[in-house]
Amino acid sequence: AKLQRYESIKQTANLTIPDKSIQEMYTWTKYNTDWMMREVPEQGRGLSAGIPDYPWWFGTDNAYSLQGLLATGQHEEVKATIDLIIKLSEAVNDNGRIMHEASTNGVVFNPGNLNTTPYFIHLLWKYYEWTGDQAFLEEVFPKVQKGLNWLESQDKDGNGYPDGAGMMEIHGLHSEMIDVVSYAQAAYSAAAKMAEQLHDHERQEMYDQKANWLKDQINTDWWVEHSNSYADFRASRAETLELIDDAIVRADTINKPWAVDELERVKSQVGRLRDNRVQGFVVHHNWVVNTPMELGIADSAKAEKALKTGEQYASKYGMYVTGIDRDESTDASSKWEVFSYVGAVMTLPTGVQAIAEVRYGNPDKSLDYLKMLANGFSHALPGSMYEVSPDYGMICQAWNIYAVGTPIIEHYFGVKPMAYEKKVVIEPNFPSSWENVKLENIRVGENVISIEKKGDEILVSQKLD
Repeated sequence: AKLQRYESIKQTANLTIPDKSIQEMYTWTKYNTDWMMREVPEQGRGLSAGIPDYPWWFGTDNAYSLQGLLATGQHEEVKATIDLIIKLSEAVNDNGRIMHEASTNGVVFNPGNLNTTPYFIHLLWKYYEWTGDQAFLEEVFPKVQKGLNWLESQDKDGNGYPDGAGMMEIHGLHSEMIDVVSYAQAAYSAAAKMAEQLHDHERQEMYDQKANWLKDQINTDWWVEHSNSYADFRASRAETLELIDDAIVRADTINKPWAVDELERVKSQVGRLRDNRVQGFVVHHNWVVNTPMELGIADSAKAEKALKTGEQYASKYGMYVTGIDRDESTDASSKWEVFSYVGAVMTLPTGVQAIAEVRYGNPDKSLDYLKMLANGFSHALPGSMYEVSPDYGMICQAWNIYAVGTPIIEHYFGVKPMAYEKKVVIEPNFPSSWENVKLENIRVGENVISIEKKGDEILVSQKLD
């Protein structure tokens, strides 16, 4: 029975490509996520975050992971997990806020960072795109409205940007964060599309206006031209000087002299500012500065510069979580004697970078990032990638399916599901080395499609699920 189950998982969204190491990694990330499905009596069934230390449920992690599960056809597992995350969130939050972390006994440890709720709303729309489940949309849309109202209530100075911690768990980073505004923009865009489907034209227009305004602001207020990057955060001069001092201590403690020198220069520049107004700064080079490209929010000129900047903060295994932690020796990440998230290279930011590159027309560069991920695949545990590359933290991590499956299915093969219209758009953008490739048995709504590329010819077939 287990053999049959795993054969079914393999054959759903079954990939055949020339890069056999990436093909194997892709197949095993599907198996890995199945390992992490947890069904607990009186709680429910849902995808946990990691083995062995995090065998419980995260709203944030699943906002990424479940996108990969949707693309690889595990729609029932996605629905069960969404239902569970909402149930756990509503047990502690009556305002639409999505919790970050809950144990399998139902106790919520963190009621939710600011990035969690908007990105989860983005996920809800993705589920509808893949499944066309109208009853689901009608059920969740009131919760989406509550979630966005809560997010807006966190805007302390009324400038349109919520204030508080996002994805980066760095002390002091709790002002206005780039990932929060990027995911808020995606959430408003998703909510506008939901409202359109439900013929709520007033809310559709309202959410569209907010999404468009945020997109403009991200490309103006949040762009730091002299750094060729989107800002890590927006804060006052005084707050930023404190954050720079903390970053200098961090960089010095882990022996990154290049980062100390850079941070001292930034501190001098900030110190010369004549006013204390809130504005955008690039300090940590955190991976979240790439979220505007992950979601396609960045305009093309800025994206080109920002993606080039991002290349500077990678090792052979992928992207550093915090850029100032980059080590200039060749394989620093494999030399640690004591585990720490400081100095970490992680699979999620590497996957985000792969998605960002192909979104802006660079599939070959995107594939380079998947090859970095493949350098860590089976490095320590056969058939798995660790949370921190190549062999630290969790031996198996749920969001790896997003890092690997999403760029391949949604972007290289270009599968754009519109199950609610009984339609799927195919817009391939293959790496140049992929001459003969196949992706078979992709589930979209009640149908299964297969895509095959033979030289310059692309063939698509369809059957009922």
